[in-house]
Amino acid sequence: MYNVNEQRDFQRVNTECAVKYKKVGESGELKEGTAKNLSGNGIFFITAEALEVNSLLEIHLVPGTNATPPLEAVIEVIRSNPGTSEGEFEIAGMIKSLK
Repeated sequence: MYNVNEQRDFQRVNTECAVKYKKVGESGELKEGTAKNLSGNGIFFITAEALEVNSLLEIHLVPGTNATPPLEAVIEVIRSNPGTSEGEFEIAGMIKSLK
């Protein structure tokens, strides 16, 4: 058994729900992705486009149940990597503010 100390400030919670996003200040339609996990200060989601590191996004998390309220926040993209499937990208973001 591994004895690993968690270095994160907040525990991750696995999820599988829609996330809609757009760049801060951008008009037009929201793009969509799938949230994979959340923490008290971050989000990890999958989308069909690479996003620029350090860019700011407005996100709207739409949970699959009524037990969890929707989340609206501004995040900073801290990682954007190709995903495990072709045409998908793994995006990690730090929550900068809640709306």
